[in-house]
Amino acid sequence: MNFRKNKKLLMILGGIVVVAIIVGNIVSSGEKTTNVKTELVEIIDITEEVSASGYVQPQTRVNITAEVTAEIIGIPVVDGQQIYKGDLLVLLDTVQLQKDVDQSRYALNEIKSRMEGARATFRQANEEYERQKQLFERDLTSVRVYNDAEYAYLNYKYSLEAMESQTKSARARYEKAVDFLNRTSIAAPMDGIITYIDAEVGEIAPAQNAFTQGRTLMTISDMSSFEVEVDVDETEIIKIALGQEAKIEIDAFIDTVFAGEVIEIGNTAIMSGSGTQDQATNFKVKVLFKETNTLIRPGMSATVDIETNKIMDALSVPYGAIVMRSLDADSLAKADDSGGFVATAHAATSEDSLEVVKKSKKKDKKEKKEVKGVFVVSDGVAKFVPVETGIADQKSIEVVMGVNESDTVITGPFKTLRSIKNGDKVESEKNEEKDLD
Repeated sequence: MNFRKNKKLLMILGGIVVVAIIVGNIVSSGEKTTNVKTELVEIIDITEEVSASGYVQPQTRVNITAEVTAEIIGIPVVDGQQIYKGDLLVLLDTVQLQKDVDQSRYALNEIKSRMEGARATFRQANEEYERQKQLFERDLTSVRVYNDAEYAYLNYKYSLEAMESQTKSARARYEKAVDFLNRTSIAAPMDGIITYIDAEVGEIAPAQNAFTQGRTLMTISDMSSFEVEVDVDETEIIKIALGQEAKIEIDAFIDTVFAGEVIEIGNTAIMSGSGTQDQATNFKVKVLFKETNTLIRPGMSATVDIETNKIMDALSVPYGAIVMRSLDADSLAKADDSGGFVATAHAATSEDSLEVVKKSKKKDKKEKKEVKGVFVVSDGVAKFVPVETGIADQKSIEVVMGVNESDTVITGPFKTLRSIKNGDKVESEKNEEKDLD
């Protein structure tokens, strides 16, 4: 009997323990806190920049090509040599071109001699025509003789004009041949440094003309001024303007920043990787170095940060604090006052930061909007606050409306920002990375 009573008592006690554990779990789950990283809303200077990569090149450079096709018989310069305007750079073979000059000169001399003969015959025909004309006027010669004299005069006149035209044509061919011969000696068009040579003695230098590009034999560069040519994405090119200041970093110069200025912006888009996943549309932008350095060399890799906007004393939050929330009209109204209920959530991306509000799919017959905001910590509770943002740098973003200076906002971890909800209890962790800064 006692055994049965004891067994029953044990079962009751066990049930009480189970209930107590369940109640304890419910209570403890309701009091669960999430560890988050937080930072204060600050007033700082924010500089918006557009970054791009490219290569250093002289601002002024000239590619040397041949204007006649001939064998290279001499290159009296070397890479890196200082040269001056008029210095000989490349010497081409002159044998064939000299023969062309001789042949065209012989043809010119021949046609000139024939033209002198035609001129003498024309003078004779002209004199006979004038004589017969005078006799005819006095009725001292027949019509037939007079007409024959006139026809002969006109015939020799037109023949002389034809010979004169042929002489001009022969002279033009001769002058062209002489010009080609002169072009076998390629001289420097400017002062500078030889920065590139792609030619060897014995090679045939192809001519550059209206139909062929030819080949660059060497390049002369003015090393007194350099620029960086970079590709700027189409989404950021509208921020670029002439005269904007820039910071230039060259891979070869560690911990060195050069001052620069935007001097040229391409008007035509350049497509790359068309039809592939890597397809891109960029615009060429040139940034001029404001200072010179004798160690800079053409072709060096460089990164350019172009300053496109700057705001002094801007109210700002860390870029990572910005999140997007899907809210209906009722929830949005509550969020404006005391923080709204959040049905779905995700962390903001760089594209999200460019939009204040965008429409999403309807759910439960209520239209929802993607709202940009931050989670403000107040009395250990996370409160979602919609914000309106402005420009941003690499770490911070300007907040135009929504928070106040010294508010505490949640900045991470990223996984937590994706799942945290309005009204969740949180506990702040010390942001070691911020302290190091």
